[in-house]
Amino acid sequence: MEKRTYVEDLKEGRELNEVFVLKRKHQLKDYNRGWFFMLTVGDRTGELPVYFWGGHDKEQVDSIFDSLKVGDILRITGKVSRYKGDLRISVNPEQYEGIKKASKDDFDPSDFIPTSKRDTDEMFKNLIEYVETIDDSNLSELVMSFLDDEEFVDAFKRSPYSKGYSYSYLGGLLEHTLDDVEMADAVSRTYPELDRNLLLAAAVVHDFGKVHEYVYEAAIDHTTDAMMIGHTVLCERIIRDRIEEIPGFPEETARKLYHIILSHHGDYEWGSARSPRLEEAVALHHIDLLNVRMRGFLQAKEELGEDDEEMVYVTRKGIERPIFTR
Repeated sequence: MEKRTYVEDLKEGRELNEVFVLKRKHQLKDYNRGWFFMLTVGDRTGELPVYFWGGHDKEQVDSIFDSLKVGDILRITGKVSRYKGDLRISVNPEQYEGIKKASKDDFDPSDFIPTSKRDTDEMFKNLIEYVETIDDSNLSELVMSFLDDEEFVDAFKRSPYSKGYSYSYLGGLLEHTLDDVEMADAVSRTYPELDRNLLLAAAVVHDFGKVHEYVYEAAIDHTTDAMMIGHTVLCERIIRDRIEEIPGFPEETARKLYHIILSHHGDYEWGSARSPRLEEAVALHHIDLLNVRMRGFLQAKEELGEDDEEMVYVTRKGIERPIFTR
């Protein structure tokens, strides 16, 4: 089924019958005509609030509210209005059909989740070109065992990198990986002491665990494995399994690669299983951190509206960063 109208298309006064993904739920409250609740819905172009104006039957309104879950695709019938300068959707069940759940199978995730602006096939081609320069047969065979795996590649090319801060869109994992690999190549020229083959191979594979970290049918969310184990350990496991299938893979090379994967977050409080203790591990940690921070900053700047102040703050885990937009 085709989604025809997006948040960016909405204008005041428009009557609406369209699907959106439920992002957040807000508390049930009373007003002079009964009970109402507010939802935040969205699609790949943005978010806006939905106000459901129910009647005096609190139990009925509460039942509708409880039946809606974050991540659901909702068909909303209502009218776009403006309140204190901001657009919102008003749903009056006496005038419109209201809010109904729709099947996720009927829609493409890209209707609701942003997609990388870069061409996925071109990025993958560029990644392969870098892999072909790895001058170590064992590391090359390991990396290509994944990149020749059609099922893995489909997931890798589609997956986001994160839920909401940086590269948080379909294709984000591939884009982030290519950015890390390009920078690793440059850093290896600046620091010839580094083992370029090891660094590039690690830059390619270090986030492969993320293909098991997210679900993204209509919104990006964590899997149970992501919450209970984490992508660094998941990655080390799948890399270890592949290495065991390669006869004669050097034990010392494998140990170094495991260490780089498990330490690439750098500090323990950032979820790192081990602090970096090899020069290639130090290099990849800072390469990875720079790309994540830079992309997160640029994404936030792109999302600023015309009415936003020249200097705003982006908050992630209590960290505030000013953005100067002029």
